[in-house]
Amino acid sequence: MKKLSVLLTLMMIVSILFAQEKKEVVLVGDIKCSFKNSEQYAKNVHDVIVQAFVEKGLHEVIDINTLSAVGQEIYRQSGEAAMNEANWKRLQEAGVKGADWVVTGTLSNYDAVPVKNDKGQVTGYGGKLNFVFKVTNLKDGTQKGMADIACSTFLSEKTKDAAIMKAVKNAKDKVIKKIKGIFPITAEIVEITAEKKGAARSLLIEAGSALGVQEGDQFKICEEKEFRGKKLIKEIGRIKVVEVQGDDFAECKVMKGGDKILADFNGELKIYAELIEREGPFGKGFPVKM
Repeated sequence: MKKLSVLLTLMMIVSILFAQEKKEVVLVGDIKCSFKNSEQYAKNVHDVIVQAFVEKGLHEVIDINTLSAVGQEIYRQSGEAAMNEANWKRLQEAGVKGADWVVTGTLSNYDAVPVKNDKGQVTGYGGKLNFVFKVTNLKDGTQKGMADIACSTFLSEKTKDAAIMKAVKNAKDKVIKKIKGIFPITAEIVEITAEKKGAARSLLIEAGSALGVQEGDQFKICEEKEFRGKKLIKEIGRIKVVEVQGDDFAECKVMKGGDKILADFNGELKIYAELIEREGPFGKGFPVKM
């Protein structure tokens, strides 16, 4: 028991020291738009996506516009495809950080609709805007996920430009929610802390308050296998957080699949926990009180 306590303490220290290194890197690339005079709106959409990834805090975020001319050229040359070895080497030689994922997108529609009073006079404008962004793996070119965002203003603005700009700002929360879906929180199982009759009753996962984990959160336990180079992922159980233990760990009660979880863990098969999106009285994404 004493050895286990020392091991956990060491794991916590290592986790804190290397937290930044563990983060994957997301490069937010260009948002394209073919409409006339749309450059500023496309840039604002780009900036909102950058802000959303930064606030989510799961990745190290690079804005393509902050890179050197060489870095921008290399990433734009690769686009949404896998980056070849020559370009990886050029990045390294230029001292530009290599990204794991690239975010690209398209501003598909925007408009400012006049808001009129009872006399038919225009009192302001309501903005609306649609854009799509997708996340691509730069190592193999596979698409991780895609999101279609529709946003609008809640109140009218004095000018058309102001209305559209406000609609863009209102998109940030929606982008964050989509990021959660594309990059769900996952965690390794550190240890089985209690078992009974050949089944896990409680366990410790490597995910805590630093990732926004809360008491009452539920995770599904997934088993990952490979067949002919393809991943096979199957849910084998469910757990519920009963105590968040600092930034990096949480104690969980096993709700379902304890026998399979224990067998896979002892057999050193690849299993992990994936956060199930919270669903409260106002729909998904809102905290749930347990």
